[in-house]
Amino acid sequence: MEPRPLDWAAGPLVWVDCEMTGLDPRTDKILEIAVLITNGDLELVDGGISYIIRTDKEVLDKMGDWCQTTHGASGLTEACIESPYTKDFVQQQVLSYIKKWIPKERLGVLAGNSVHMDRMFLAQEMPDILEHLHYR
Repeated sequence: MEPRPLDWAAGPLVWVDCEMTGLDPRTDKILEIAVLITNGDLELVDGGISYIIRTDKEVLDKMGDWCQTTHGASGLTEACIESPYTKDFVQQQVLSYIKKWIPKERLGVLAGNSVHMDRMFLAQEMPDILEHLHYR
């Protein structure tokens, strides 16, 4: 049986986790975004998606010590330099993925461990995603 999109009764949640160059959404950038979608019973619809955004070395070199150390050790810094994916491409892919499972606007609720911070970055860099989701 083909999986079906989630409706209101399913209670869809869109779990988002972002890695950034720092904590200021006005000056820092999203480096990576991962998205999982569940129903209200926290059952995954599939394995989710994750994208690393191509980022210029000059931007990465301006990261603070914590980000330089952490993202360098994890390999994210190098992966950002090598990534083929632009921010606009990633926004479109993430939005398409969300719409596949939750076609109705403002039905899926944005969720996550650091959702408030991730939401501020999405508002600055990927507003189309936020426009499709509900925050509360």
